[in-house]
Amino acid sequence: MSKAYEQKIDVVNVITAPEIEMLIIHAEGAYDQFKRSGKKPSEFCKTNLRMHDVKSYDFVKQSFSNPQLLVKAIKEYRRTANIPKGEYSLSDLLR
Repeated sequence: MSKAYEQKIDVVNVITAPEIEMLIIHAEGAYDQFKRSGKKPSEFCKTNLRMHDVKSYDFVKQSFSNPQLLVKAIKEYRRTANIPKGEYSLSDLLR
């Protein structure tokens, strides 16, 4: 390979947390209720939000058909999450 094609590329690891249920919880404005519940995100979505198919492709596509709602949920997750220093999350991809 010639020198002209040799380039070093920095690799940045991005943690793609949260799980989709957390984005749904934030999108629904139910984070405080979720925190008080002590439930896992998937269980909270099923029992409290009555969303039994929260992980299905069609449900997620429909829930976030408005990209602004998804962006808002990602930013809200970033605000409430304990993301370790030096790690990147979905919110960092929005910049």
